Amino acid sequence: MSNNRNWFIIIDLYGGANSAITKVPSNETAYAFCDPNNHLFLYEFYDRVNFGSYPSNRFEFLDGWVKSFTDGLTRDQWGMYINYADPTMNRTTAQDVYYRKNLPKLRGLKTELDPTELFYYPQAI
Repeated sequence: MSNNRNWFIIIDLYGGANSAITKVPSNETAYAFCDPNNHLFLYEFYDRVNFGSYPSNRFEFLDGWVKSFTDGLTRDQWGMYINYADPTMNRTTAQDVYYRKNLPKLRGLKTELDPTELFYYPQAI
């Protein structure tokens, strides 16, 4: 029987004192994790089924894999990048892990620029 499920991780090195990503202070962007002293890597976890449907336990493997990475970290040591969105998260959790300390400022901008939520999606601000 062949395996129709693949899982892999991509590691992006993007931090450090000379990185273009860290040239803009993290409080000036929606991305709260631009601190060159604390965030040097971005891990992307993938789990996919090549044909057919996901097993009945759906994302249990992927969630456990991510948890094994994050359990040993403090809340300030990790977060998530909205461009690699996790559609299984509710809005409250998504806002926390994607925007953290920048969320109050982003909520203010959202209220000012999009008061009717024209640009709504389930994990939006």
